[in-house]
Amino acid sequence: MSEQQHSTSEAANAAEALEAEVFEQKRVRLEKRARLNELAGDDLGGGAYPVVLPVTATIPEIRAKWAHLEETPDSTSGENVGVAGRVVFQRNTGKLCFAALQAGDGTRIQAMISLAGVGEDSLAAYKELVDLGDHLFVSGEVVSSRRGELSIMVSDWRIAAKALAPLPNMYAELNEETRVRQRYLDLIQR
Repeated sequence: MSEQQHSTSEAANAAEALEAEVFEQKRVRLEKRARLNELAGDDLGGGAYPVVLPVTATIPEIRAKWAHLEETPDSTSGENVGVAGRVVFQRNTGKLCFAALQAGDGTRIQAMISLAGVGEDSLAAYKELVDLGDHLFVSGEVVSSRRGELSIMVSDWRIAAKALAPLPNMYAELNEETRVRQRYLDLIQR
């Protein structure tokens, strides 16, 4: 086998492995969407794509209004808000989960989902059902975390829209052809 044929077969194998991984992620996300639709009558209400959510503020409005909280770590605003955004980062650490919600213009805010704030069943459902790329609605008090990051201490959450495809790699540049043909990928990355 020539060196060129060997590198071509390696590239084909890598492409097949990537395609199989993406297919598996989509299958898992479809199962989660079906589970959300089963729970439509429960507290999570609305299934995977609810019609109405009680949004009271946008992420940029929250960042503008409560920017002063970032100067004093571990402080509270005393006001509750309802906000929705795309989950672009999440970390689950036992009794406390963190999610970075991103608005369409790229501004982000941290959501803190705690066992004390939402209850055991709701926290377990969050860990089971929420993936990167999902649109999430959260309501709760605007606070600053111990590290001074502006956050929402969540008292209620719901899926606003379940993402069926994984987000593109945010750190890899899209080539020009992909940006033109798949405009939605370019818009998600920005």
